[in-house]
Order: sequence, then structure tokens, then C-alpha cells
Amino acid sequence: MAVILQPLDSPHGAHKRNINTPRLLIANMKKPRILLVDDDPNVLPVVAKLLEAHGLNAESFTSATDLLSTIQPEDVGCVVTDLEMPGMSGIELQQALLDRESSMAIIVISGHADVPRAIRIMSQGAIMLLEKPFKAQQLVVQVERGIECSQQIFSKRQRINAARKAIGALTEEELAIMKLSARGSPNKSISYELAISARTLDRRRHSAFSKLKVQSVADFAVLLATSEERL
Repeated sequence: MAVILQPLDSPHGAHKRNINTPRLLIANMKKPRILLVDDDPNVLPVVAKLLEAHGLNAESFTSATDLLSTIQPEDVGCVVTDLEMPGMSGIELQQALLDRESSMAIIVISGHADVPRAIRIMSQGAIMLLEKPFKAQQLVVQVERGIECSQQIFSKRQRINAARKAIGALTEEELAIMKLSARGSPNKSISYELAISARTLDRRRHSAFSKLKVQSVADFAVLLATSEERL
């Protein structure tokens, strides 16, 4: 499907950035990927060249299934997909990325998206639904925004998973003590409710602190809240 790109409003003043130096610097994060997919092979080099002119190097695919086969759990970046494609459509690609819990952001391009599909695309977290023809600057801005959103999602997922893993290392008894402590229950009340001695309470709480590598109950409360966040 052909895509029409309108020229930048101000070519010489357009913002230019290289994704080798992303705005969000997060430890252990891969270099962002920009993935283009369109069943019309004539479109891909045009869009890729446009992005490259702004320091955004893209990988091109002529089918959504080929693109999907390259996605790794640790990938961050932005997928730019046509809506109408043979085989897997843009909406189906979006759903597949969601099913994989991918951190990749997605921009959908369409020449004629009806209202129900537009609502579905946006409600499922697309960065933007771009209707053809669109200005080249729109795509550049939205791809950069998509990269940042993807990095934020990845970072949040890392924090949540790390918190869940840490809390998952506690025994049921240790977790019960920590939760009651976080609620502000005094030691005597905790000992009574769990039917344990003060010595056992102190030993289990110390063990929990050691496993979680926290210094206080307040630190645990923050860790617990993080583990309960939704992705």
C-alpha cells in the first residue's frame, strides 16, 4: 500500500537526533530498534531514508510475521506498521506484541481506518494512528516519542519484576510479618496474630530484611507497592 509523505515544514531547522544516545539512559537496556513493516516494498526505503536523515536507523520488513520473528523479550524501540496487509494485519501485529508483553511501542499507518478500528488501535496502547497523507515531521516526532515510551515501559517492567522476584524469595511466614509491620502493627500484635514468640518474630524479620536487602519496613512497603503495580 503506497504511502504519501509530505515534506517537513522546516527541513533545515528540523530536530536531528541519533538513537545511539537515547534521552533515557537505563542500565542493561539494549539499543532501541525501529522496525518498519509494509507489504509494498517501494514504501519501505522511502520511510527508512526519511528516518535515517534524522538519525533514526530502521529495519524493514514486508510482512508482520517476519518482523515478529525477530522480536526479543528485551527489545525496546518502535514498530511502524501499515494497517492493511495480507496475512497478519497491523492490528493483529499489535495484539501479538501485547500477547508477548513486548515493550516495543507501535505506530499504525492507515489510509482509511474506520472509527471502531481506530478506537481499538488506540485503546490497545498505540502511540499514534497516522492517516495518509501525513507530514514527514509527524512520523519522526512520533517515532522518537515511541522510543521513549518503550524505554519507560521496559524500565517499569524491570522494576516490577525485580520487586516481585525479591518478595517471592520470602517464606510465607516472613512475608506475613513484613506485611503486618508495613501496616503499622506493633510487635506484640504481630506475635499474637501469628502465634509466634518475640524472638521468632525478630529472627524472621531480620531474615526478610537480609533477603530483600532493605534497611527498614518503609523500604519494604515501597518494594511491596512496586510489586503490586500493573504493567
